[in-house]
Amino acid sequence: MNTATITKAVDERYTASASAPPHPAYCNAVAQAFGYSASDLLSIPSEANLGLSCGNPLALANLHEGETVIDLGCGAGLDCFLAARKVGGAGSVVGVDMNETMLTKARENASKAGISNTTFLLSRITAINLPDATADVVISNCVINLVPRDEKHLVFKEIFRLLKPGGRVAVSDILTKKGLSEEMKRDVALYVGCVAGASMKADYEAWMEQAGFREVIIVDAGVDLNVYARTENKGVGAGCCEPKNVEDINVCSKERDRGSDGSCGSVNTIAGVSEGMKTNFQDVDLNQWAGSFKIFAVKGA
Repeated sequence: MNTATITKAVDERYTASASAPPHPAYCNAVAQAFGYSASDLLSIPSEANLGLSCGNPLALANLHEGETVIDLGCGAGLDCFLAARKVGGAGSVVGVDMNETMLTKARENASKAGISNTTFLLSRITAINLPDATADVVISNCVINLVPRDEKHLVFKEIFRLLKPGGRVAVSDILTKKGLSEEMKRDVALYVGCVAGASMKADYEAWMEQAGFREVIIVDAGVDLNVYARTENKGVGAGCCEPKNVEDINVCSKERDRGSDGSCGSVNTIAGVSEGMKTNFQDVDLNQWAGSFKIFAVKGA
């Protein structure tokens, strides 16, 4: 898939997630499976949690009062609002997302909850209009895998630029455990589902070291990715990596025409899995191919 196809598919998928969120019970079950407590979720606007997490980067970040945090791919604000509570009124949180619908929801959530130490910026995470050395901490949750492969290294360069000396990066993301088949790599639904665009651990280590980070720590969280499929989804949207049970997204199956770049169809509304993904990958055990990883590093002083 080319960059334009990927960007369009991801944007459509997350517009759908923001416009028609899954049932709250689904979202809460997924979030708790990936490390958020019930008290965490009760402390923020309910519509900030869309069931799109693959980990809890705040558990790695060790935030302190007064710090400045940047959240890459902030979505509706889940991690932003939790971070805002930790850094307090003397601190600040900047949520960055390329999807305007998501940012509208995040701003609405902040307004309804009276959260005043968060701001939201429309931008791709490969080039952000913020000054050098802005943040004490950069976080991200299940987003970097969605960036086209030839641009992923730019994300880590941008993180390094945005961090103050001694600043920390804490990321939860999907990484692959072995090479994906060409069919899997071309499947749009698997891409927007956080699998087909995922990279190997060695790739992240290399990109982070090239960006300037040292002593990079990347650890498999050991979480069962099939939680997305097992969790009953009573709404219209499903979470990242969801391999079944959602009917309303249109990506081609083997019988449908493929795009000129060999990719499978166009993602065309509701977040979650496509008909093509159900046809081709409904019996795939995601844990054999990928995992949720914790990624942490410190910028040198």
